[in-house]
Amino acid sequence: MIIRPLRKNEKYKRDILFAEAFNMKPDIEQSKKEELNLEGEVFYGAFKDDGETLMAQIAVIDYKSMYYGHVLTAAGIAGVSTLPEYRRSGCIREIFKYIFTSGSVKPYDASFLYPFSYRYYRKYGYERVLQHKTIKFPFSAIQFIPRNDSGVLYQSKDQLPELLALYNRFASRYNVCFYRENGKYFCDTPFKTGKYTYMWYNNGKPEAYATFTIEGRTLNVSELVWLDKNSLLGLLGFLRMYEGQADDIWFSTLDKNNPLDLMIDADRSCSYGMYDGVMGRFMDIKKGLALYPYPEESGTLTVEVTGDFITSNNGVYHIEYGGGRANVTYLNDETPDKSISTDIKISVCSLSRLLFGDVTPENIPYLPDTVVYHAEKVQKIFKSNDAVHFERF
Repeated sequence: MIIRPLRKNEKYKRDILFAEAFNMKPDIEQSKKEELNLEGEVFYGAFKDDGETLMAQIAVIDYKSMYYGHVLTAAGIAGVSTLPEYRRSGCIREIFKYIFTSGSVKPYDASFLYPFSYRYYRKYGYERVLQHKTIKFPFSAIQFIPRNDSGVLYQSKDQLPELLALYNRFASRYNVCFYRENGKYFCDTPFKTGKYTYMWYNNGKPEAYATFTIEGRTLNVSELVWLDKNSLLGLLGFLRMYEGQADDIWFSTLDKNNPLDLMIDADRSCSYGMYDGVMGRFMDIKKGLALYPYPEESGTLTVEVTGDFITSNNGVYHIEYGGGRANVTYLNDETPDKSISTDIKISVCSLSRLLFGDVTPENIPYLPDTVVYHAEKVQKIFKSNDAVHFERF
């Protein structure tokens, strides 16, 4: 088996895999005339020993992700697919090993993906790191909020700098949320696509926005961004301008602690839901531990990490913290320190969930493959944190 990036003239090989794995119907003859031309994205393939017969592939997309106000490099994993005749032969595992351990691909701090199976990707250290909340309610539930006309439609790249600034200011409050540097995920052709982004302005500055489509009689909001209570109320007041054109509003991608349901006049006509979102994992576990927001007072913590297919990540990490900062030392088998006792033994999957803030302190002992030796010490350090994620890949 040979692992390598797909060449530009191998677009048709990728499309054949897409056809088999995702029930797509590409024009393969046309694909043979085209080249792979992907910005910030590379396809890595598992080939037979001839180096030409593509058996499986994974796309790696460059992103940046927020982590307690820090910006991490992040590998978005997509397009994971194998031809039926080569499935269950270890192709995907070998590609993952190449991407994350060969040294031929640039190192990443973290990685995220949307799974077809949560169980499957746990083999590679991924775990669900957030849940999305959904809320649907009639416009009558916000009739107490005054209407306003302070919304401005995003329809020109000239508006992008202030929209990006608003989004990234919002994103800095959440873990996992991607840091955006361009307009890739903002639609500036609303009349062509039916996807609208309205920014809500206060004293000449944008302080909130909603991205939505109208489906039947429902306003479907896929991105809701705001800076404070006043801006959220202001944006909701602007969305009331759609009363008559739509009957209901559906917010489909909220963080699970979103306060929106506390602000509406809820009754039986309102509906709520919760669903699992993106899976994630730390590639650089030492960095993930070092950037975590520790208590101001000084102390130590020792974490033993297990179960990572990236074997160099397994082992004991000794943390000395104080003033909100930490120094992390990796104690491998060659430099053991018998005087240091482990405070928590945890699998790489559960560790990522813990670090990204998806677990409350009292529930840490219930994480799979986790043994807490000093509960009071561990629960004093690790807290839950809000997380949200909008991009799809």
